[in-house]
Amino acid sequence: MSNHINIKTNLLPPPWQELSYAEIMTRPDGQLINGGRASRVYRFIDGKEVCFLKRYTYQKIHWQHCWQKSQVRREFENLQKIKQADLDCNTIEILAYGEQRRCRILIDAFLLSREVTDNERLSLFLGLNHDHPQRQLVVEKVTQLGQRIIESGLAITDLFFRNLVVVPKDANLYLLDVQYCARNRYRAKIKSYPQFWSNILLFFTPDEQNLAAKMLVPHLPYDLKELDTRAQPFIRKETKRKIAELAFIKNNC
Repeated sequence: MSNHINIKTNLLPPPWQELSYAEIMTRPDGQLINGGRASRVYRFIDGKEVCFLKRYTYQKIHWQHCWQKSQVRREFENLQKIKQADLDCNTIEILAYGEQRRCRILIDAFLLSREVTDNERLSLFLGLNHDHPQRQLVVEKVTQLGQRIIESGLAITDLFFRNLVVVPKDANLYLLDVQYCARNRYRAKIKSYPQFWSNILLFFTPDEQNLAAKMLVPHLPYDLKELDTRAQPFIRKETKRKIAELAFIKNNC
């Protein structure tokens, strides 16, 4: 079995700089923040340092990963692309990533990032804070981000509000969990724009939706009616995720 580990050792805070790959994958004292079929996200507090660790464990062979970059490596590289794209949007700071393969078969992987201070997941902020004094500014910044993404020609998959965090006091946005990012207007047309609009329909008020439509639709390759139609398949899936996310927060408060 071979390990491929890429670590920015000069940025790693203690105790992470002293841990081996196996110790990072098995460190037990983290708080479970989010759990999926293949990945778990844990929050670790070490003095003043707070980090998130995403662990991937693959129970079956994913043949596409044998010949492609792993999810953690793609996420690291795509966040670097976004930093260079002048979207006026921050990205989370990734401290390290690593993967373990048997021959070419991906066994597990991790992604370690530093927590954004005073952040809230955008989907939760908009879903739970209808009267927050910063809500209008946050809505405007989210809409402006959508406009800049459209103008850039970038296709970003999973462009959902659960993959953004916001610092409410200054309305700064941070992107995370970007599995695909490339200049591909066709893919953006069929996937990225409808995904983004589906969350506007789920989390914005009707007045906020009207504002977003006025800013975004003139830059899109189709009209509002077609945008609504293309967003519908994503709305059905994202509604289930929204309910599950709110339930998870309620049960873990």
